[in-house]
Amino acid sequence: MIRTGPVIIGFMMFALVGFCWCGPALAAADVTAPKPSVEKVVWTAPDQEAAKKRAAQVVPFVEAVMDECRLCRQQRLRDMGLNVKDQTESYYLLNSPIIRKTEDHYGPVRFMHAKHAGVTKDCALCHHYRPVDDTAMETTRCSACHQKPFQKDHPERLGLKAAYHQQCMGCHKEMNNGPIDCAGCHRKNVPDHKDKINLAANPEPSQVTSECLRCHKPAGEDMLKSAHWLWKGPSPYTLKHRKEVELGKATIATNNF
Repeated sequence: MIRTGPVIIGFMMFALVGFCWCGPALAAADVTAPKPSVEKVVWTAPDQEAAKKRAAQVVPFVEAVMDECRLCRQQRLRDMGLNVKDQTESYYLLNSPIIRKTEDHYGPVRFMHAKHAGVTKDCALCHHYRPVDDTAMETTRCSACHQKPFQKDHPERLGLKAAYHQQCMGCHKEMNNGPIDCAGCHRKNVPDHKDKINLAANPEPSQVTSECLRCHKPAGEDMLKSAHWLWKGPSPYTLKHRKEVELGKATIATNNF
């Protein structure tokens, strides 16, 4: 039998009383203490952010360019030692304010510059001219020479949108490689409809349909000719199995509004 001395018993009693006295206070402190705020960090792709900033720039218009044939330009670039390995940017976002100022139906093109340069192995294929100014870059950007269409002082210059389409689609056709349609390079730019729709609170379904058709009338006409809208079928589970054509949008469908 182990005997417990007065000192040990006193210490145990003190610890027990201290626990009972401090416990509720500590628990309350844990509940009421404000939790440290954690700032949510949203990751963004550095290349994409840099491409957005470059795309937003409008550079000064190049008035005069060197008049040289393509073969002469290719030879001069070789003599200068310039080739696809000297490119500084591998990715561009073709989203110029010059084009968006007149129309904005499609999203920007994500242009892999390094990939195209590696395939063509010819800088002069796209950078077909250079500014007369000796201090300018040898391979300046497209929007330096091509900006607004139908410029009175430079009728020979294509607008930026036409230059992009002619250069890209023409090359894709010639090489029989790459997209040549709108959706092949662009995503459709769907506008924010909150400022376009005029509906009261809690509208009826028919009101929503009418409001959509106010702008999208051709889409509504196409839908009325679709198999989904014109679908008909027998009704084997009707009373006495009459086999009558009572199903489908074209007959008695309850959501045919």
